[in-house]
Amino acid sequence: MFKSFVFTAIALTLYSSTGSLAAEIRNYEAEGNLESKNDVGCIEKGKVENKLTPADLYTGSVKCVEQDKYKEGVFLFALAGVYGYFDTLRVADTTAHQAVSVLSMTVLDSMDENKNETFIQTVEKTLGTPASLKETCKEIKRIGPPIYYPRYMIQHGMGAFVGSRSGYELMPKFDSVAAWKESLDKYLHCPDF
Repeated sequence: MFKSFVFTAIALTLYSSTGSLAAEIRNYEAEGNLESKNDVGCIEKGKVENKLTPADLYTGSVKCVEQDKYKEGVFLFALAGVYGYFDTLRVADTTAHQAVSVLSMTVLDSMDENKNETFIQTVEKTLGTPASLKETCKEIKRIGPPIYYPRYMIQHGMGAFVGSRSGYELMPKFDSVAAWKESLDKYLHCPDF
């Protein structure tokens, strides 16, 4: 569902028959870029596992909206955002961090205009009121921090093309506990409880 061309090469090619230069543009995409490996559909929040990537969760969010299950879609969207924020803290290649923005924009752009409007209103109701936000945060905390390898993001960055040294895709001495807390605090603004 998600496609993004992260590296565009522009080559000037001399056409000897005309004596002029022409630009040739080629798009390259690394294998695994923004890849969703789990087609979860519109999964209920009680069945969500921390092995699902933002690509999986955003795709599920779209499926929920297609079925007019907006609250379920908002939950998956919120969890995808928290996991994406967490991944930006652990993926070393900063050029890869835009993966989450690309995924979320793709989700919103893929929705029918009326469904998109209803979805945004549901986001505001669900995450904009203290009681609903607290409930969402409680469920996300129950699910816990992600346990997957963030390949979808790593393959989105320039490191996938210029080569990063194997084993250095993730931040050294990464503090997952602090990153999880920061993701809940700064992305979703979860209250302490």
